[in-house]
Amino acid sequence: MGVKRPWITLSQPGAERLAQQMRDAGLSSLVEPATAIQFLPWSPPAQAPDRLIFLSQHAALGFLQNSMSSPLASRCEFVAAIGKRSAAVLLSSGIDVAVPDMEQSEGLLAMPELVPVADGGLLRPTDRVWQIGGKGGRNLVADVLEDKCRWERCDVYERIDVNLDHVEIAGIDALVVGSIHGLEQAAAHWRACGGAQSVSVIAPSQRVAVRAEQLGFSRCFNAQGTDGRAIIDIIKTAAA
Repeated sequence: MGVKRPWITLSQPGAERLAQQMRDAGLSSLVEPATAIQFLPWSPPAQAPDRLIFLSQHAALGFLQNSMSSPLASRCEFVAAIGKRSAAVLLSSGIDVAVPDMEQSEGLLAMPELVPVADGGLLRPTDRVWQIGGKGGRNLVADVLEDKCRWERCDVYERIDVNLDHVEIAGIDALVVGSIHGLEQAAAHWRACGGAQSVSVIAPSQRVAVRAEQLGFSRCFNAQGTDGRAIIDIIKTAAA
């Protein structure tokens, strides 16, 4: 038997988009984001990039808040976005962008332009690579590439906590999470309400799924991104 009613903890607009996809598939859900997105003012580093890496749709939106962003991107040798939604934001501003077959960090790292020359790829030690993402924490892309090129981290947004005191967990049998920050927020409320650790947790990556296991959840699934179809497939098949 599949999940009956998951709690969608993703930030907006992703939470409502997923909920609509679920309604279209005849499924119900609770939409209560555990975090909200706040864009940050930012200034481009002094040296123009050779490559740009966008880690989320929010990263693409935040990048475009700066009037210098589009000209910088248009002169770039290579622009990559972690998924189709991130790419769509950039394409709408006339920025050519590539998307990996696997829409997560591992997919980005498999793209030849982001594989170091020493490992048979096209990334040179002299290449200036900007990671466009959110404030706080580490990520797999930075862990792998930071010392393989001239790396710059550009934080264009941050996740802020949302008060979840009003969220009722009765009848909820799964948590759909979009980030470690959101997972930790939702998990704290879940435990405070006496929720069972056996609840299914649907994560966007192995990194987030592992963190869920560290927090004591015993049924963790990696949807390999936040694509609604993959999440719905898990919801339909995961034993509650």
